[in-house]
Amino acid sequence: MDRMSSDSEEVKRLAELKARLHRKLEALREEAETIESLLSIIDSILVTKSFKTAEVPQPTTAPTVEAKPEQFMGQIFQLKASDGTLLARMYATDEEVRVLVEPDLNLYLSTPPFRSFLVNRILRAMEAKDRELVSSGQIPPEKAFSFDIKVEGDVVKEIYIRNYRDRRRLRELRTSIRWTLEKMYEKQRI
Repeated sequence: MDRMSSDSEEVKRLAELKARLHRKLEALREEAETIESLLSIIDSILVTKSFKTAEVPQPTTAPTVEAKPEQFMGQIFQLKASDGTLLARMYATDEEVRVLVEPDLNLYLSTPPFRSFLVNRILRAMEAKDRELVSSGQIPPEKAFSFDIKVEGDVVKEIYIRNYRDRRRLRELRTSIRWTLEKMYEKQRI
């Protein structure tokens, strides 16, 4: 009997360790994606700045070029599959998130786990939680979480999310959307 309880405790510890390692791996992937996004932004700024001297004689053109990198005030995340394939670009401001799925991938709305996991378990759950907060008067209705999915035919083009409200939710959205798109991509490749 002691041997069985010892084995079950060891299995439990190993399962906890595995879960912790998966969380750490996901955090490292997120950090790598953030660094890639920052490098991409820096590259675009460097390109703009390197051409600045050529534009100095034309004062009407220079302000327009300098303003372009600052038009989008937020974070840009590249959502990639584990094989490095770009699945989507995620643009996040303080109030909204736009996820533009890579057009070449043709990821279908009907491909699992898009509806079963992302829409029903993540997006609709966040929407329901905010409806409760609205009905209890904790947040105004215009601050409640909402989302739209833009499709062409059955192909997912964009996911638009309003009022995600906090960093924890943004992180959950980012990892859930990336995971979902990767699973859809893997099923399409088979």
